[in-house]
Amino acid sequence: MLDAATLARIHGLVTKGGPLAVVSKLAEGRKRSDLLFPPDWVKQRLAGDKADPPSKYCNAMISDKYKLIYLKCPKTASTSVLDGYFSNCVVPKRYDYCLHMVDYTNITDVKHLLSMWDEYFVFGFSRNVLRRAVSQYHYLVSFVKEECGRMSWDTYCRDPYLIGDICAKQDANGESCCTHGLEHQYLHVSPQVNCLLTEQGKMAVDWIGRCYSSASFQLHLTSDGHFSALDWPGRVEHFEDDFVELISILNARPGVPSLPTVQPRKVNYNASPCDAHRRMLRWQLWNGTENPCDKMELYQGQHAHCLSSITKFYAGDLALLF
Repeated sequence: MLDAATLARIHGLVTKGGPLAVVSKLAEGRKRSDLLFPPDWVKQRLAGDKADPPSKYCNAMISDKYKLIYLKCPKTASTSVLDGYFSNCVVPKRYDYCLHMVDYTNITDVKHLLSMWDEYFVFGFSRNVLRRAVSQYHYLVSFVKEECGRMSWDTYCRDPYLIGDICAKQDANGESCCTHGLEHQYLHVSPQVNCLLTEQGKMAVDWIGRCYSSASFQLHLTSDGHFSALDWPGRVEHFEDDFVELISILNARPGVPSLPTVQPRKVNYNASPCDAHRRMLRWQLWNGTENPCDKMELYQGQHAHCLSSITKFYAGDLALLF
């Protein structure tokens, strides 16, 4: 039986084996525009070719003063990490320990990032694959204009990149069907391994935190290599505990300024009636969007096919984290 408890085998401190895959490619002279869902790849998708993107893209943020690098994987607590603790250096209300988004179009910035990879502490967060997929859908569908048609969860789960494809279509005014661009949608459904591995498949981080408990769900591996028989033992969150551990590790490094030991504010975008008292409301779901308190209902019954398709789409995440 395969369950999410195996996540514990790599959470926390890990052995860093080199720089992130996309950083290596950029340092070799590859252009950001060629690596981040280029037009030719989009055209192929719209024509029916479901080829993988040309790179394992992931944004990196850096603090030279505090000698740390954060790999910002969408929908894995990045909003809580930034808005709830570090802050982005470009916003007016920022802290001394804010993080600077590395400009991948600036080769000087890229080479500096690469040169500091071994010395600086590199960290990121992972998340329960099934929960992340539901969160992605609820978030990204809110950027699709209603007149262009509401994408159902059953459609989305078959191929999450469809939520980006729809942005290539136009509304009645000849404008994009999305209020955010293609890149935004595609990037937010990208696998977590894009923000964790080197080109050689080694760990690119020193530490991995958990956005949700490794006990959030259980998957059973069948003899033919597929996942089935979903169990739901309950949701427990580990973000706060893991974040305290992260700050403790960072503050134990000699010669580096100490970070505040305050708890981060957990920031959520999704308006949920199930635990609304715990959330900082950022956006509302469309009326009629399925949003059960038990998210695993979206992988059972009439949605059972979503379990197979999502685990296949994120097979790399499952292989690494579970």
